[in-house]
Amino acid sequence: MPPENNSEKPQNEKRMLRANFNAISFDAIFFNTASAFLDPGTVIPSFVSMLTDSPVLIGLTTTIRNCGWFLPQLLVAHRVQALPYKKPVVLWAGASLRLSACIMALSALLATENPKLALLLFYFFFIILSFSDGITGVPWIDIFAKSIPPERRGKYYALTQFLGGSLAFGAGIIIKKILDSKHLAFPNNYFIIFMLGFILQVMSFASFTRVKEIMSETQPAQENLMEFLTRIPQLFRQDATLRKLILINTLVRFFFLPLPFYVIFASDKLGLSGDMVGYFVSSQMLGYILAGVIFGRINDYIGSRAVILITGFVTMLQPVFALISQFLHANGCPFIFLYTAIFALIGATYSGVWVGIFNYLLKIAPEENRPLYIGLLNTVTAPTTFLPIIGGFLINKFDYAFLFAASFIAVFAGFLASFALKEEFKAVQKNR
Repeated sequence: MPPENNSEKPQNEKRMLRANFNAISFDAIFFNTASAFLDPGTVIPSFVSMLTDSPVLIGLTTTIRNCGWFLPQLLVAHRVQALPYKKPVVLWAGASLRLSACIMALSALLATENPKLALLLFYFFFIILSFSDGITGVPWIDIFAKSIPPERRGKYYALTQFLGGSLAFGAGIIIKKILDSKHLAFPNNYFIIFMLGFILQVMSFASFTRVKEIMSETQPAQENLMEFLTRIPQLFRQDATLRKLILINTLVRFFFLPLPFYVIFASDKLGLSGDMVGYFVSSQMLGYILAGVIFGRINDYIGSRAVILITGFVTMLQPVFALISQFLHANGCPFIFLYTAIFALIGATYSGVWVGIFNYLLKIAPEENRPLYIGLLNTVTAPTTFLPIIGGFLINKFDYAFLFAASFIAVFAGFLASFALKEEFKAVQKNR
C-alpha cells in the first residue's frame, strides 16, 4: 500500500469517530428531550390519573416502562453477542418504538368518548414502546462502547446531558403552558404533548441511522440458549465486583417505589394544582443537566465509584424531602421549592445511574462478554420494575409516609454497599 494511503487511514478513522460521536450524541439529545414529553414518572401518571383513580393502575405506568427496559436484555444479549454488527437490531426495534409512541398519542383522543378503550390502547402500545426500548438497550450500549472511547465519554456525558437536559427543561415549560391553557381541554392537551414526544423520537432515530458501526474485534461463536444461561452462575462466582455492582444497582433503584406517586401526592396531600407537572418536569431536567455535567467531570478525573456514591446520597434525599414537605404544609410553612427539588434529585439519579453504574460496568466487562454483562445487570435488576405496583398497594394498605420510609431504607442500604466498590481504573489525566 502506498505511504499516502497509510497516512490517510488514521485520518479516515478520526473522521468516522467524530461523525459517530455526533450521530450518537444527537440521538441521545433528541431522545432525552422526547422522554420529557413521555415521562413515566410525571406526564404519563398525570394522564392516566385523568382516566382512573386506581393507585395500582397509576403505578403500573412506571412498572411497564422499567419492565420493558430490563426484562428483554439478557435474551437480547444472547442473540446479539455473536453478531459483528448490532445496528440492524437497534433500527428495527427503534422503528417499533416510534410507531408505538405515535399510536399512544392518537389513543389519547379517545379519552373523552371512551376512556376505558383509550386507557387499554394507551397501555397496550406503551408496553410495545417500553419493550422495544429494552430490545435496543444492549446493542445500543455496545455500539456506544465501540464508537466512543473511554477518554471521550466524559465529554459525551457533559454534552448530551447538558443539551438534552436543557431542551427537556424547556419541554417542561411547554408542558406547563399546554396543561395550563384554557384553549386546550383534555384530552387534546395530552395529545399535543405526546405528539411532540413522538416527533423528537423520530429526530433521534434519524440521527442514529448516520452511525457507521465498527465491527466487533472479538466475535464469540453463537451459543445455544442453555449454554449461554449456564455460564451466568460461573460468572457470578468469578466476578465479585459484578455481584457488588448488581446489588448496588438493585437497591438504588428502590427510588422507583414512590416514583409515579410524587405527582399524585402533590395533588392529594399538598394541594398543588395539576399544571405543576410542567414545573416538575423542568426541575427533573434541570437536575439531569447539572448532574450530567458534574458527573461527567467526576467520572473522568476521580472515577465512576465517586459518581455512584453521590448518586446514592441524592437518591436517599428524595423521600426525605417529601416527608419534610408534608410536615411544612401541615404547619403552614412554604414547601413548594423543597418539593420541586425532589424532581431535580430524580433527574440527578437518572444521570448518576448511567454515568456511574453503567460506566463502571463498561470498565469491568471484557469486550467478548460485554453484551452479557449489560444484559445481566439489567435483567437481574428487573424485579425492581414491579416496585411502583407494590407502592400502589402500600398506599392503599398503609399511607404515603410508609411508602417513603421503605424507599429510603432500601436506597440507604445501597449507598452503604457502594463503599465496598474499588476504583480499579486509571482516571483520565487532565492533560489528555
